[in-house]
Amino acid sequence: MKKISFFIAVLVVLSLTLAACAPKPAVESGTTVTFWHVYGEGKPNEGILALVEEFNTNNEWGIVVEALDQGHYSDLEDKFNVAIQSGDLPDIAMGYTNSLTDWYSVGAIADLNPFISDPDYGLSEAEIADIYQSAYDAGLTPDGARVAFPMTQSANVLVYNFTWAEELGFDSPPKTSAEFKEQVCAASEYNDSLGGDFAGTGGLVYYPSTTNWLNWYFAFGGDTLNDAGDGYDFTDQAAVDASLFLNDLRDSGCTFETESYPNPEQGQRLALVTMSSTAGLPYYEAAFEEAENDDVWGFIGAPGPDGTLAVDAFQQMIGIVPTTEEKQMASWLFVRWLTSPEIQARWIADYSGYLPTQGAAMPLLESYAAENTVWATGAELAKLGPAEPQTFPAWSPVRREIGDYAAQLFEATSEDEIMTILEALNAAAADLVEEVQ
Repeated sequence: MKKISFFIAVLVVLSLTLAACAPKPAVESGTTVTFWHVYGEGKPNEGILALVEEFNTNNEWGIVVEALDQGHYSDLEDKFNVAIQSGDLPDIAMGYTNSLTDWYSVGAIADLNPFISDPDYGLSEAEIADIYQSAYDAGLTPDGARVAFPMTQSANVLVYNFTWAEELGFDSPPKTSAEFKEQVCAASEYNDSLGGDFAGTGGLVYYPSTTNWLNWYFAFGGDTLNDAGDGYDFTDQAAVDASLFLNDLRDSGCTFETESYPNPEQGQRLALVTMSSTAGLPYYEAAFEEAENDDVWGFIGAPGPDGTLAVDAFQQMIGIVPTTEEKQMASWLFVRWLTSPEIQARWIADYSGYLPTQGAAMPLLESYAAENTVWATGAELAKLGPAEPQTFPAWSPVRREIGDYAAQLFEATSEDEIMTILEALNAAAADLVEEVQ
């Protein structure tokens, strides 16, 4: 009798031990979460709906995701801001990192760290290490909260005509800013010699926008924040040198602007180099095809004076809204699945053409990369970064200010004038940070 009692006691202890070691249930069956996204048209819309349906059908927890298109990012941002006031928020939202950071500051976006480190449903150290550092850190706030998780990414790059450059005497893309000037000025000089519609073209199409200026600023070694990391600083030598470089190209007659996106001009050999998001790839393909131009062209990074190559990287980010523990975990399980290497690779190859954010996706995209060599180059360049400081306070309004000051910088005629403009930008940025805080 004692042996039986002891045996039962052992079974009870063993069952309790196993129960304690077993993974905790993630969510109750049938939990429904809403997902606000920005893919309402074409193949991306087809793809996001197909993937959500696949998750709903196959996930082991019975989670149901309702995917709701909200228009463009700006539309989603406006609707989310209204929803903060009404309390009618989604459970998952896409957004620019700076928007997600702003929403986190008012308690409308959750810190993802507890989900990522969850012992049962989080990510392993190897999975975290596989995410490209610049993409992963783009969602990290200065206080250590992770408010955004990368779904995919794109980057602002230089679009370069390899064939035409070779005809001009250059057997490789420029490795430094000095070589860059030599090549675009050679193209400008050649087109000027042709006259007619070609006069005044040939070099770099440059718009003094935030993204384009930052791309060159990064190439010259800038990083937007001061040495202490507690404020913005656009008065460093990199900002001065990048601005001087662009103005030298202007004064040398090696830049020009177009009325709209410059892909048609590049297809017609009116520009050796243009600047574009990697997401503009299909439009460049169409431009070269329409011009019946079979030149070899592709993406390169902006070269700095010491050979540093830079792109301005952008991530398509996802955040989770703080609600109930059950809904938040259900949301995380969907986000984890949607951003996994296998699903990311399918989303890119079959529907979106964006760039991966983790190394494990690249082997799954080998066939796609082989068929789309320009895309493959963009995927490699996106690793360079850096990413903008989107989680630092007031980046959204500061970024808008940079666009205004970039236009002034491109009109400046001296180093002293450039420094005066940069100091004004610094003051405006400091005021915006103070206003936010």
